[in-house]
Amino acid sequence: MRFIRAKLFGFGKWVDKEFDFNASPLFIYGENESGKSTLHQFILFMLFGMQPKERKFYQPKTSSKLGGHLVMEVPEVGVFTIERFGDLHNGKAVCHAASGETYDEAWLTERLKGMNLSTYEAIFSFSALDLNAIKQMQEENLGDVLLSIGLTGSSNIYQIEKQLDSRLGELFKPYGKNPEINKQLQVVQQLGENLAAVQKEESTYRRKVLESHELEETLDKLKQRQVNLTNEMRSVTKKRTALPVLKEYQQLKRKQAQYEATFEFPANGIERLEKLHDAMRPLESELAVLESNEENYRYNASQLEEKRLPESTLELLREKQRNKSVYTELKNTKENLQEKEAEITKEITNGLTDLQLKLADTELQELTLPFYIEETWKQIKEDKEKLEQESVSLETEKNGLLEEENYLQAKLREIKSKFLPEREVAELRRRLEEGKEQEQLERLYEANMKQQQFYTKEKRQKSKRVKQFFLIGIIFSILSTFLAFSMDMSYLYGVALLLILFAAGQYLFHKQHIKAMEKLIQSPPVLKQREKLSDEEMYRLEKQLEAEDEKRREWKALQADIQQQQISILKWEEKERIYLEKKRRLHDQTGEQLVLYPFLEPINSSYWPDYFNRIKELLRQHEERERLIKEVKEKRMDEEQMEQETVKFLHNFGKTSIQSLADGFLFIEQTIEKETELEHRLRQIGELIEHVQEQKQDMLKRIALHQQKITKLLQKGQAATEEEFYDRANYLTEKKELEAALEANEHKLDTIFPSRSWERIVEEELDPFSLEEREQELELQVSTVDAEIDHTQQKLTEINLDLKRLEGSDAYSSKLHQFEMEKEKLRQLAKEWSIINMQKEILTETKQRYQEKYLARVVEETAAILHTITDGRYTNVFAPRGKETFQVMSAEGIRFNVNELSQGTMNQLYVALRFAVSKIMTEKHQLPFILDDAFVHFDELRVKRILDVLNEIAQGQQVIMFTCKSDVRMACEKEKLPIMYV
Repeated sequence: MRFIRAKLFGFGKWVDKEFDFNASPLFIYGENESGKSTLHQFILFMLFGMQPKERKFYQPKTSSKLGGHLVMEVPEVGVFTIERFGDLHNGKAVCHAASGETYDEAWLTERLKGMNLSTYEAIFSFSALDLNAIKQMQEENLGDVLLSIGLTGSSNIYQIEKQLDSRLGELFKPYGKNPEINKQLQVVQQLGENLAAVQKEESTYRRKVLESHELEETLDKLKQRQVNLTNEMRSVTKKRTALPVLKEYQQLKRKQAQYEATFEFPANGIERLEKLHDAMRPLESELAVLESNEENYRYNASQLEEKRLPESTLELLREKQRNKSVYTELKNTKENLQEKEAEITKEITNGLTDLQLKLADTELQELTLPFYIEETWKQIKEDKEKLEQESVSLETEKNGLLEEENYLQAKLREIKSKFLPEREVAELRRRLEEGKEQEQLERLYEANMKQQQFYTKEKRQKSKRVKQFFLIGIIFSILSTFLAFSMDMSYLYGVALLLILFAAGQYLFHKQHIKAMEKLIQSPPVLKQREKLSDEEMYRLEKQLEAEDEKRREWKALQADIQQQQISILKWEEKERIYLEKKRRLHDQTGEQLVLYPFLEPINSSYWPDYFNRIKELLRQHEERERLIKEVKEKRMDEEQMEQETVKFLHNFGKTSIQSLADGFLFIEQTIEKETELEHRLRQIGELIEHVQEQKQDMLKRIALHQQKITKLLQKGQAATEEEFYDRANYLTEKKELEAALEANEHKLDTIFPSRSWERIVEEELDPFSLEEREQELELQVSTVDAEIDHTQQKLTEINLDLKRLEGSDAYSSKLHQFEMEKEKLRQLAKEWSIINMQKEILTETKQRYQEKYLARVVEETAAILHTITDGRYTNVFAPRGKETFQVMSAEGIRFNVNELSQGTMNQLYVALRFAVSKIMTEKHQLPFILDDAFVHFDELRVKRILDVLNEIAQGQQVIMFTCKSDVRMACEKEKLPIMYV
């Protein structure tokens, strides 16, 4: 994959700018603030997009557009263009293939094989800011670096691993108390012990619960039997009351059996049938009239159709008629173009005369001004103005620096002349220190004397307390011995012995303490007899030394200022060198433009940008004139061709008398007008036929609708003929009268037996004597069941009282529920700990596997590149082991730690490592390699070697490097490597 060119419609400082990336390696050189980083960010924006806030930062000040095109080439696709604008598709990319197909952002991501911005910058791009990373890189860091820069696709490997370790420690520790699982184990164990104690009462409770359930079931059965007997007794009583109505209903049902046939019959069927017949008669008469009219219309249409021309001939005539407007427009256009050509020729002549350039009208044909020339001339003008200002500024700065240096040197000599001799200063310091020491010794001696007085008083009090404590111990020991002897309690002898030993120990400890303190206090500090200085003398010495110290501090500050001034002079010299380099480069650029455009020689370069637009306008007018000449010629040829084709067509049509284009167009218009009139008459007849057909269809639908209604009416009455339809109507009338009588009887039964329970009763053989006998039998059974219910209810009440007493506390159920909840919580915590532990093991294994897979290849490739860069001075590279860092081996076989290397060699090692990682990753991702001033600490020889390495890498991978270093630019020019100036 490689970049071909970029078009920036608007991005940062770049507006309507193009860049060509075909060369590899390509070095893009420019001063600071020249737009290199902006171009770099534009490439990343086109590949990976940007967030709205980032896009706002790069919004151009002089254009409302943000975005552009990036043309790329991918082996499996070929050349395609990425188009991305900030205000379109929310910054999403649109890709245009060479075949004309268009793709979206997902297609671009697939071409990049999932590469994102952070991974691209980690593998295929680095700058001078990254060079010091090699110092702290250890074995674990290197494995994680390989993992994080693309070998696994994760850039958060450190954060994930720390989160897993932290969460495992929060969940469980083998000997901890605070982790969640440890706390939960203690809670579950305590609840289990409490639950076991409560379970002892469960056996009695369960037995009584079972007995209560059995009694409740028995009671329910007795109550259900009581209800059943009561309902049956009520039913028997109702049957005796409603017996006459039931007998009447049974007689009506037997009569209804004679009318068993049931079928549906439409309401008012006879009246509806007669109305439908009356409505159909006028419709059938009107239908016959419409059919006669349609036949007449069709005959007239056939007569007109015979007079028409064939459709193909008519279409050719219409096509020729359309050419009339084209011919007229063609003639007008030709005349307008000729007028414009004359005007532009006059403008070009006047323009060349006004500019007074050594440039002829004919030379404009060969003159070309590329799009970047205007920017080049503007840049030359700006550089010239800047260099003039910079020359004045450098001269002013130089004079100021020299004046400042002379002033500082004079001030330094003045202060040094005021210094006291070193011997005199040392004598002053000695006298001051001895005076302070004598004063401190006197204060210490006085404090010791006061402490001895205080201790003498304290010693008497402590001695008295120790003696009292010892005497009390002896007394309690004697009492314990007496009690042990008189009460025969042998353990009191031991107590007495302990009391004696404790009292004696306390007594001896206090004695030793007092002796040590006496020895310490009684050794007062030795007070040497020296000359004691007065306070005024001490103050005078201190002020004199402070003044001397102040002069020396001021002298050191002036030395620092002089050193800083020398650094400023060195910086000025560097600025002067850069100024001369810019001046030489400007002279070279001006000479190149004069070689390309000799007509600029008499013109001051400051006015070149003004001439550019005027010359550009002349070129545009010249191109416009050439285009107009070509168009006039084409229009004339088109006009002649059209006249020949039209006359030839009419001759073939049979009109040989027509020789001009105007006569031909007149004949064609008359012929088409006749055909149009015939077509109009045919269309009118067709519309009449369609209208008649619509009326016929409407009439047939209305007749069919009446016929369908008659058929549906007979079908609803389940009759094949109208005669059968009338017979069924009479049958249904008689049946309805019988049903009305049954309905009245059923209404009476519904008032006696709700929910139509009488339907089952009417099917029985009803006898008044049997009903009375059954009623008496049921009364006896109800009284027996009532007695059994009372007995069972009393027994159930006694058992429920016992259960209520046992259930007074819900300790067992609450303990059991709490125990199960805590066990479930423990299971969830254990499950979470297992999952996190497995994730950590998988992560560790993955890191180790990728490190083993890629580390050897990366280190081997790093050693080969370092060997080339250092010209064989270092032959091998050793990866970090444990907490160690990188090591390298010299050609003499000596190993050096990375911290023992020079800054330049450390940078070379890091560059070699990044090149090695990029080369290995290029096997999967063929993306261009972009560097940003990565060789700031390299000398001229190292720059040349690294350029050789980049040239070798560029054979298989596109390499683009941004730099502002003139030594890198000069090395590229010396090696004849392609350079782009911005």
